[in-house]
Amino acid sequence: MKPPLTAPPLAPLAALHAADALAPSVVKTGVILVNHVGFPPNAAKHCVIPSPPEKKFTIHRLKDTKWTQVFAGELADGGSELEPGSVGDFSPLKEDGIYQVRCGSLKSRTFTVYAGVYDTPLRVLFGYFGLARCGHPSKGWAGACHIEDGMLVGHGPRDFSGGYHQSSDLRKWPWGLHLGLFGLTRFGTRARPSWDDGAIDDELRWSGGYLQKLVREDGGMYDSVFVPIHWGPRDFYPSDPPAPALWNTIRHQSELALHFKERDATFARECLQIAERVWQYMTGEKRPKALYRPPAMPPLGHDNLNTGFTGFYEGSALDLSGRVHAALAIHRLTAKKEYLDDAATSATRLAALFVESRSDEQSPPLFWEGPEGEGLASTVPGFGYYANPYILLGLTEALQSLPHHAAASTWQSVLHAAADWYLSCSHRNPWGLLATNFDFIDQVGTQGLSQPEGFYPGPSVKGRSGRQRPVGHMYRRYLYHNETLQTALFLRRASELLGDPRYLPVAQRQLDWVMGCNPFDASAIEGVGYNQTLRGIFGEFFPPTPQLPGAVGIGLQYASFDPQLYGNCGSNEYDLPVVGSALWLMAEQAL
Repeated sequence: MKPPLTAPPLAPLAALHAADALAPSVVKTGVILVNHVGFPPNAAKHCVIPSPPEKKFTIHRLKDTKWTQVFAGELADGGSELEPGSVGDFSPLKEDGIYQVRCGSLKSRTFTVYAGVYDTPLRVLFGYFGLARCGHPSKGWAGACHIEDGMLVGHGPRDFSGGYHQSSDLRKWPWGLHLGLFGLTRFGTRARPSWDDGAIDDELRWSGGYLQKLVREDGGMYDSVFVPIHWGPRDFYPSDPPAPALWNTIRHQSELALHFKERDATFARECLQIAERVWQYMTGEKRPKALYRPPAMPPLGHDNLNTGFTGFYEGSALDLSGRVHAALAIHRLTAKKEYLDDAATSATRLAALFVESRSDEQSPPLFWEGPEGEGLASTVPGFGYYANPYILLGLTEALQSLPHHAAASTWQSVLHAAADWYLSCSHRNPWGLLATNFDFIDQVGTQGLSQPEGFYPGPSVKGRSGRQRPVGHMYRRYLYHNETLQTALFLRRASELLGDPRYLPVAQRQLDWVMGCNPFDASAIEGVGYNQTLRGIFGEFFPPTPQLPGAVGIGLQYASFDPQLYGNCGSNEYDLPVVGSALWLMAEQAL
């Protein structure tokens, strides 16, 4: 992924179009905004009207070519953060049909309420994985690309073909692909669509092969920064990639083994052997102790490789969460108590890093980066991949697997505090969007405070030095869509584990945002909904990544609609982790 090349997201909005005072606003007014596709019958249903002509709104149903009013409601205040708007809640409407929201003279697009409303969007999202394949003789969008990948530095040619182009480039990061493949695996495990005909199992089997090739005999993994970036072999290195690549390989291979246990016993055994080999490496003395530094630097836009994984080290919150996920994934497959015990120990250490709130305030769901220092785990520089939802989902896995453990009440209290804050956050803006980035205000400074694409000031927490430190939250940092969707998945788990149905509508609203109910009236999914952003093209290789159905952009920002910013729309890059998270969440919301 490439970070912004010019102005960072903290820049005040007025500066974004300073060069062109006549540039039209990308924020939509005079419209009724709603999920471009629609809703399952039992899902929460909301619309947002930026400038409503009146407080009353109605829902009309189209049947036999005739419109009939079937619902009326009052718009609610949308809160004071992000772009303004009023919110209409029509969740009680559950009958199948074609509908439209009306308010005064305004009318929304039509949308559908139907149990199978997400069937085609899910098929489109799933189809992206085949188009993103690398090293396949025919399925990838570029045809037979990277068949001879790669070159192991110091050793010569080696077969590292396979995998996927993670983003709108030719790279296939071992620390990034998993974040999309987890969604593919969860979808494949639960979905049995009529169109499948073996395609899902074929994609799941393909997803494991490349990552297996990266595992060394000692259980470590080969690394690559994918230089040179072209259509031929790239360099790979004997040294390990960042720690999450290894933890997530354990988790992914274990999930594949569980899926194929009864379908393909031979492949399942191969996956389990890989998972156990990497586990022994990561829990033994061979695991690298130093912070990750890339073995080479790509020529453009990846300086954050030097800082993006500083939060992963033994005992850190992010590393403990990766270990919990990995241990529980192997345990579900093998039922060996040693993995369950390891997960419980790691989860307890992880919960101890939760930042305690003041008794008189509800503070954001923060974790200290590690056992010492004032750094927060949610401020991984330059990345929107590994942060709060990654940590919180690890704790939900622990509570689900060990509900009667002695520390379960502690895990539960952490999850409750986090979920309650997200619930509160969803009412602070009309869109129900959740903040995805947190930092101390004295670290952020005043630039961009209280701007839609900057930080909003929040309450103070007690730092480890003893002094109170005010915390800010940001909704739309670079790469935020993956965090947004993962936080929605966390809220679904929290609702189930804590018995609180209030979290479920918030999860739906994150999907609504990605599917068009946002200030830009833009769907982030190619081939689903309307008004997709300009496609990111960076000039690193030719031909550039084309428009691909099922691709999901990394975020929707003001810069997403202006080709003069961030090169050619760097904030619009396609990204496999976001696709996987959208597939996973949409499949669950479709229930």
